[in-house]
Amino acid sequence: MVSENQIIQEYHHLLMLDNDTDKEKQWIKTHQPKAAGLSTIHFHILSYLEKHPDVAAKQIASELEILRGTLSKQLTVLEQRQMIVSHQDPSDARSKHYQLTLLGGEIAKTHDQLLKLKSRMLKDHLKQFSKEELKTIQAFLVMMNHVEESQTYPKQEE
Repeated sequence: MVSENQIIQEYHHLLMLDNDTDKEKQWIKTHQPKAAGLSTIHFHILSYLEKHPDVAAKQIASELEILRGTLSKQLTVLEQRQMIVSHQDPSDARSKHYQLTLLGGEIAKTHDQLLKLKSRMLKDHLKQFSKEELKTIQAFLVMMNHVEESQTYPKQEE
């Protein structure tokens, strides 16, 4: 019988795998050396911009469910690395629109290739579960997403 502690331990291990040296980032870096040092969120922003060129930051934040301040920092990094460019919205001077550069587009395509490979691999592994087990897995993942997105932590006592 699997214990709650074992599930939590596996979950924490899964979260730790997303770092600068994980296999996914190494795979992308092998195919796109200029992508070195980008985080997972950078790759998702680039892939989003590939599908939605010339989009406002507000829309990116909403669609990817990223806080506007966090997104602003990530967009600055991508602009500095010449992977995206921005311009003011002619109808709203407070709003910037973003689009990929050639380099950003190449990295986005590589990231999309990785996501397709990973999705195929996951689908292959999920074939071993029954429909009922898949419902349980989905319910668990939805619950974990909810916990991650809504959890607030009490202030630490001094």
